[in-house]
Amino acid sequence: MIAETTLGTLAALGAAVTWAATGLLVRSLVRELGSVAVNAVRSTVGGAILLVWVLVTAGAGAFAVASTRALVLLALSIVAAIAIGDTVFFESTRVLGLGRAMTISMTYPVGAAALAAAFLGEPITLPIAAGALLTLGGIVLIVAPWAERAPDERFAFGVGTATLASLAWAVSVVLVKAPLREMDAVTAQAIRLPLAALVLWATPWARAAAGGLGRLDGAALTRLAALSVLTVLSSVLFVASVKYAGVAVAAVLSSTAPMFAIPLARVFFGERLSRPALLGAGVTVVGIVVLQL
Repeated sequence: MIAETTLGTLAALGAAVTWAATGLLVRSLVRELGSVAVNAVRSTVGGAILLVWVLVTAGAGAFAVASTRALVLLALSIVAAIAIGDTVFFESTRVLGLGRAMTISMTYPVGAAALAAAFLGEPITLPIAAGALLTLGGIVLIVAPWAERAPDERFAFGVGTATLASLAWAVSVVLVKAPLREMDAVTAQAIRLPLAALVLWATPWARAAAGGLGRLDGAALTRLAALSVLTVLSSVLFVASVKYAGVAVAAVLSSTAPMFAIPLARVFFGERLSRPALLGAGVTVVGIVVLQL
């Protein structure tokens, strides 16, 4: 029988892997559709998949057990995470470049741990603090070599959106902790993703870009479908990691996505692995080990 903390750790690392793949797919689509539209589509399709899954496997009663407070917190958390956090992060990668955008936005575990300590009573132990610093330091080494200037870079705007993404993700992960005492991760995401889709489609940016969906070729539509499936996997894994491993551990381990993005970028985009990136991968692994002591 796998211990809950171990299950949460594995889920967080799984979320990191799927988020790395998500970032690469989004980067290939955002220039055609825009960040809000890409986010709206993946949330819509992913939310529909989860809704059908829960209704078929558990029935509508799975949603009835949630209290009004839990539903409100889930709604606020998904608005913060996807409608705000993911959207502005995708926008920051477009104008700032993936490396620097990831470097800035990945600081969210520090904010999440601080908020969890202040409002949820989660202790910040020495292993968590040391592991967090090592893990985040390793990620900085990984993404720094990628920090090439984008052709249309707007530095101040990019830094601002990446920072906003970090703050939004930190708030979201703290808000989702309490509702998870009443439901499992899949049910929580079956509520959160459709809500995110409704919020995103209500924006003029998503509606304006919707017409572009019909002009996508088969390859782009395939990537969009894969992105939607990855959204289901990454979101469920992340919520499960929060439920079983706690906010601090889940946030730090899930932020190791850049470590997994390096080999993916090498395979699909031909990006070379630098010595700092390899060193950063090693430091990140050490941080993960320390975090679990």
